[in-house]
Amino acid sequence: MSKKGVICTMWCACLFPAVAAMAEDVVIKAGDLRITYVENGKQFNVEYNSGKAYRPVFMGSVPEATYDIHGKDGFRISSASCAEADYQKRTVNDAFGKGTCHAFVFSSPASGDDVTLTQEFYVYEGRDYVLTDVVLKGDASLRSNYLAPVAVATPYDLYAPAQTNRMLKVPFDNDGFVRYHKNRLTGDMTSYEVSALYAGESRRGIVLGSVEHNRWKSAVEVKASGDSRVEALRVFSGVSNQETRDELPHGKVRGPEVRSALMFIGAFADWRNGMEEYARANTLVQPMRKTWKRGTPFGWQSWGVMSDKNSYDVDVAVSEYFKETLKPNGFCNSQGINIMSIDAWDGMSSEQRTRFSEVVKKNGQVPGSYVTPFCLWWNEDMLYRKICEGSQYTGYECVIKVNGKPAKLDGAYCLDPTHPGTKEFISREVQNKKKEGFEYLKVDFTSNGMVQADSYYNKDVTTAVEAYNEGFSHFISEVDKGEPMFIALSIAPIFPYQYGNSRRIACDTWGKIGQSEYSLNAVSGGWWTNEFYQYNDPDHLVLVGNDADKETEGENRARITNGAVSGMVLVSDNYSLEDKSGRGDAKLSRERAQKILMNKDVNEMADFGRSARPVYGYREYNDKGDGAENCFVLDTEKYLYVSVVNYKDNQIAGKVALERLGLSPSSFSSVKELWSGDDVKVGKDGLSYTVPGKDAKIYRFLKK
Repeated sequence: MSKKGVICTMWCACLFPAVAAMAEDVVIKAGDLRITYVENGKQFNVEYNSGKAYRPVFMGSVPEATYDIHGKDGFRISSASCAEADYQKRTVNDAFGKGTCHAFVFSSPASGDDVTLTQEFYVYEGRDYVLTDVVLKGDASLRSNYLAPVAVATPYDLYAPAQTNRMLKVPFDNDGFVRYHKNRLTGDMTSYEVSALYAGESRRGIVLGSVEHNRWKSAVEVKASGDSRVEALRVFSGVSNQETRDELPHGKVRGPEVRSALMFIGAFADWRNGMEEYARANTLVQPMRKTWKRGTPFGWQSWGVMSDKNSYDVDVAVSEYFKETLKPNGFCNSQGINIMSIDAWDGMSSEQRTRFSEVVKKNGQVPGSYVTPFCLWWNEDMLYRKICEGSQYTGYECVIKVNGKPAKLDGAYCLDPTHPGTKEFISREVQNKKKEGFEYLKVDFTSNGMVQADSYYNKDVTTAVEAYNEGFSHFISEVDKGEPMFIALSIAPIFPYQYGNSRRIACDTWGKIGQSEYSLNAVSGGWWTNEFYQYNDPDHLVLVGNDADKETEGENRARITNGAVSGMVLVSDNYSLEDKSGRGDAKLSRERAQKILMNKDVNEMADFGRSARPVYGYREYNDKGDGAENCFVLDTEKYLYVSVVNYKDNQIAGKVALERLGLSPSSFSSVKELWSGDDVKVGKDGLSYTVPGKDAKIYRFLKK
């Protein structure tokens, strides 16, 4: 049961008597928000005070759900389809603070079943948002896989028409080179777990999304037109499609009470503040994993250039190069730490892995390894082998079935996270990594653990998210025995987040300017995930890769700027001069490292470990709505950093108004461009920049 589910059992009937068959509207004030229940149509309006008048967040919402009961399927219920409505309220005191829950109970549906639908609004003292959910109540036979606290089918105007108005599409995960989109308010969009609809020029925006991730995959669906008008809007639990990596419908949650995820509703003068506030609201329901105390990850990860040709000799040579050259010249975090993370071992023995960990620790570094807890990388003819040594279970027993067949994603069989054989497999993997001395784990392809199955070993589990949470909780219990390990999620859904210290923000990226653009697209739309992950990981930062056409120094600056803007810097070149694998160009990589990686000012920016915000929110480098922005801003106590990245072949030039940066001419004393080291004069009208093709600049404002 969710936290809110526990709270909702504590009714204080003396506070407000139930009013059967309400014949009047109900108005609830919540800071700058106003919730109105309209008896005519049994619908809800939520508006915000713009300073001049109330403006819509959404209008005419009719909460709805589908359900099965008494062995019969396919019933639909909404507030409008019910003959009776009651209103009740009670006090609450929980992680969000003190407040009031306003509950509207709708009963006597058209189907004639003894089922009720309740919409709850949680209003808290001092909060700039409200929370809402819908609850179905019936008997033990009740089941549902769709509950929508917000369901609007009556069009309304959100903003004045402007091509700079946007709706944010958040991808479900980072697989398959998916992107964030900032679509114009024209057309259809499905965003996963959260979305923002905002006016680009003024930054005024509304944020809608789920803050519970224990059971449901949730989504925000928008149909818009004319760059201003919302034709339809749904915020609901129960999404299932190819983008969520599912073939089956969402699993059905069983009664006698079925509750949607708790949903966030907020209106903000700056939508970027709203997204960060939304992210922090999640951590009040489920705290983030904040176990890492050794500073921002700087270091090396093997996959970028070495891939599956990695070897013990290369790894040791790279560790020595970092110790002797890169760390003394400033490429490390403020604690002097580098991470050495290894993806593939090319047949390396456990003894060699243990020796590698010992070398790395002796060099003052952190040894890292790689696991895929929910994947079985076997051929079909191997499925009847035991899942791991000593287990009584075969691989076939442990993988999920979809439409009766063993399910695959990304080439690997998907393990049932609730199966005891899977848990044995996970325990064995983690215990081996700990015995070999590793302290950092790259945890890959976790989306394989969140595919909806026909059923699960644990019969109390019916949804993919429930299964994922059960399996990952077991994984973390093994990881945190003794000293907790750093968990770096790789291919993974954004939510739930509490199992990772970091998460890779995009799919595989190397060193070309187009790959930097792809990674920075995820910062442009998803920097706010830094509020529930300690670090956002821009993936392997390659200076010199395996292609015949080598990356330019400008592309190198752009890629490392990408790392500094994201707040985590793991480079991935082959630095071993003795290596004969043919991977990369160790001599050229070392030359580039001396020019690019030893810039102490840039490294100081990266060491904050924080993701920068987009300056604009609507100026994508392309015209598709799925591009990265060029300008990012990171505000710290001493400095304000403005990074400008040019993804095109030709030079770009422009100007950023100081007001856009939250600055005035009197608020800073000097400006330095960090890649060149040049001092820059900034006028009252703003920061003028010129950036060569495939390059980047970072402007550091020293605050007064």
